[in-house]
Amino acid sequence: MKGLTGRFLIGALILWSAASALAQDAIELRFLCFEDGNECEVYADLLAQFSEINPDIKVAVDVTAEEEVLARLQAAYDADESYDIARAKRGWMPGKYVDLQPLLGEALTANFRPVYFEFLRVLPDDRGIYALPDALGVVAPFVNVSLFEQAGVPLPAEGASWDEWLAALDEVVRATDASYVLAVDNKGHRLVGPAMSLGAAYFDEAGRLTLPDAAGLREFLQILHGLMDEGKTPADTLLGTGKSQDYFVRGETVMYICGSWKVEEVAAQVGDDFEWAIVANPSGPGGGTGLAQLTGLMAFAETDYPKAVGKVFEYLLEPEVSAEFAARTLTIPAREDLAASGIDYQADNSDVAAALNAFAREVPKLQDQAIALDLHPLASVYYEASNALLRAYFAGELTLDEALAGLKARLGGAGE
Repeated sequence: MKGLTGRFLIGALILWSAASALAQDAIELRFLCFEDGNECEVYADLLAQFSEINPDIKVAVDVTAEEEVLARLQAAYDADESYDIARAKRGWMPGKYVDLQPLLGEALTANFRPVYFEFLRVLPDDRGIYALPDALGVVAPFVNVSLFEQAGVPLPAEGASWDEWLAALDEVVRATDASYVLAVDNKGHRLVGPAMSLGAAYFDEAGRLTLPDAAGLREFLQILHGLMDEGKTPADTLLGTGKSQDYFVRGETVMYICGSWKVEEVAAQVGDDFEWAIVANPSGPGGGTGLAQLTGLMAFAETDYPKAVGKVFEYLLEPEVSAEFAARTLTIPAREDLAASGIDYQADNSDVAAALNAFAREVPKLQDQAIALDLHPLASVYYEASNALLRAYFAGELTLDEALAGLKARLGGAGE
């Protein structure tokens, strides 16, 4: 018995020593995360579950504000304490990240379209993949369903054209107390989707952001100016002094164009006043597309543990994990398989869950350029120029030709 007890104790000691050695040798990755809601909290929970499966890899999640990401990264680098992983939406730094292709193989290319990866490539022959897309903000119309019901007008079907939608919206206004058919702020990212659906091309054949074909943008701006002249869209939203959301939540406009990031806010402001929904983007020669704003995870080239980072990303790429992240954070997945199949959003308000899934259904219909634009280094230049020049157009200070020429010149000048 003594021999058996001794062998048991020796075996236990060996196991304890092995476990202690593994604990001492465990890798700790540093992850700098920003959040619009609870994304970092959810990541911390998911990565704790990852570490239970992979006890040799721990991930410490540091939370910061979006506008502080670059400063925090630089400070850590200067202190020789670089982060291994970061989450970013702006301030991408091509050439600074680990190529995930050798680590993940087809796991990325099988689930995301190529345009998500092209913007971080430095050389023309570079085929590397330097980011894991984790969420999208998508632009599409909010519609007051109650006004359609009061007017006895059916909602246009998916794939309906801009002409069909404008006719239906006009009919609703004439039959109800609504004041406006459509409200949209004069902000570049909200106008881009309709312009692209009407045929606008923002990139030339060499992939440069030059707005080579502005015909679709011209058409949508003329539509908006005509509605403004007829009193069918609030002028202050186009002049930058009013907010289109205010008109929608008060029930004064039938349609309101904005992004998925506004869903919870709109739901809270509308309450039980009326029924609303997200509808498919109206179609044109370019189909029906909104704009997408991408958030992604990157591994820094300075990391000492690229394989460990690869295991983390591989875990986050599992469909069940990706779906749980979207469900708990109320974000739109960039993965088209998940977006198309629907997410079981953990929202207290069923209207919020329905709206987010409606936005998600728009993801497979996005034009590539609708994804690429917001990722481009000159996106902020385009938006700032668009907001200023188009405000001047709506105010009568510039002709449409002058505004569009100025916008193209601003892009060309910024690229020189």
